Amino acid sequence: MEMALRHAEAAVRAGQAPFGAVVVDRDGTVIGQGYNRVRADVDPTAHGEIVAIRAAWRRVGDWAMLAGGTLYTTCEPCLLCSFVIARMALRRVVFAARATDVPGHRSLLGGDFAVAAAWVNAQDGWPRLDVLGDFMRERALQIMSPFPWAQAGTRAPIDRSS
Repeated sequence: MEMALRHAEAAVRAGQAPFGAVVVDRDGTVIGQGYNRVRADVDPTAHGEIVAIRAAWRRVGDWAMLAGGTLYTTCEPCLLCSFVIARMALRRVVFAARATDVPGHRSLLGGDFAVAAAWVNAQDGWPRLDVLGDFMRERALQIMSPFPWAQAGTRAPIDRSS
């Protein structure tokens, strides 16, 4: 998670939203990493998790090699990232901040990542997905808090009460 948090800091320095991610294979080797590049790449899918998964896939050369790996991410994955995580058969996701910590966050289909993971785990033939949330959350909030969310199209402050 430390590496993902460093990527979130790098994202801020690069003028991107403060989200970083790292993919570790089933043997514990880092195979992909990155941060949010939505604005830089003019690509609405270039979330930190997707950037890290793309880098991992490029490194191992076969998306099936990602199966059983772990994704560390500085913020709870959105629905887009949740689908990609499930399709790549990652086994575990560890996240720091909650999506609700992001100013202006709106839930799609009324669920969070735990709901998406529960749905995945209820499907026949889909690999089980384990989730650990709030890991190093305070550190992630320290990185997210000074980000100019108003310039990113949001206005609400980060809620640190939960």
